[in-house]
Amino acid sequence: MNILLLHGALGSRTQLAALSTHLHGHRVRAIDLAGHGARSIPEEGLSFTHFVDDIDGALDEAGWADAHLFGYSMGGYAALLYAAHHAQRVRSVATLGTKLRWDREGLDRELRMLDPVKMQAKVPAFVGQLAVDHGADRWEPLVHATAKLITGLHEQPLLSPERLTSITCPVLLCVGDRDTTAVPEHVLEAARTLRHGSVLVLPGTSHPLAAVDQALLLPHLAAHWARG
Repeated sequence: MNILLLHGALGSRTQLAALSTHLHGHRVRAIDLAGHGARSIPEEGLSFTHFVDDIDGALDEAGWADAHLFGYSMGGYAALLYAAHHAQRVRSVATLGTKLRWDREGLDRELRMLDPVKMQAKVPAFVGQLAVDHGADRWEPLVHATAKLITGLHEQPLLSPERLTSITCPVLLCVGDRDTTAVPEHVLEAARTLRHGSVLVLPGTSHPLAAVDQALLLPHLAAHWARG
């Protein structure tokens, strides 16, 4: 079984190392999306087009005709877009904490958190990790590029209901019941749009990946992959 893991915004493939260690017996790869980890931000900025191309390139590099995609947060958004454009290469998609409904209020909330000055004052440990993951001179440009990436999604969502309906593979949308970013009600709404969509709501779980009980998540992922 081929499984490709996709990190969230401001993350890197190391973010998924703990999950990867539990996937024994499978062919597993995790990649850095454009602008993340050791990869430079493209001159024109970040885009989901780049991320979709990254997924395609990763499958080619691995020599995989197809794969199961797992994406955390932004990585899940990219995985769904890839499935909509490259159905023949996707066995299934599983997302975790992916924001699927963008409105003005939700966008403004995310943009307020993507402020390097405020981040240094409020979450210095997180900023320190960003410097380790992306470079001391690169994390701030990545924050700004991410803000530009999501700006406008409330007006022109890339994952419109029509595009979600076009996805033909099985999709499992996972979300924590305390996730104020993805919002469980919004995830349930998106699942109803999918042809083969299902939802897993994780109890006592907020948005950060570190908050997720992998012992609870993994059996559901295994069952989902078996169906795909």
